[in-house]
Amino acid sequence: MIEVPEKTPSAEAEMGQAPEVSEAEGLRREKEELLTKLKYLQAEFENYRKRVERDAEIVVKFAHEALLARLLPVLDELDVAVGSLKDEAGKGVRMVRDNLVKAMREAGLQEIPADGRPFDPYTMDAVEQVSEKDSKDGFVKKVLRKGYRLHDRILRPAQVVVVRNQGDVNG
Repeated sequence: MIEVPEKTPSAEAEMGQAPEVSEAEGLRREKEELLTKLKYLQAEFENYRKRVERDAEIVVKFAHEALLARLLPVLDELDVAVGSLKDEAGKGVRMVRDNLVKAMREAGLQEIPADGRPFDPYTMDAVEQVSEKDSKDGFVKKVLRKGYRLHDRILRPAQVVVVRNQGDVNG
């Protein structure tokens, strides 16, 4: 004969409780997973927001870059004109040049200092080398064309003549 276990209240409670416990445990795990995903998405969105803000700042910061680059040859020509005109016309050209330089500086343009400084390949182009015993090796002897940067970007490198003494080992 086959014995069938008797159903007791405690056995029924255990059998009914087991699905409830596993269901509750599953819901708890699902909740934790969803909270983890939510935190990840919040962090990802915050990083995205910061990146968009940073990109927008860069766009604003360098909005005038193309225009300033196109105005540099005009500034070069004004510098030549100021150097060659010594009369009242020269004063007028100098005033125009100074106003242009002021406006360009307000937009973030900075001249790259080069004359008499050590040659810097990141901000200068050496277009000529000269040997001079009285000058330090690797230093800029003459600036042929001024260089400019816009904030932290090189807009145009300075074109320079660099002293290169073959016998000067120490620099």
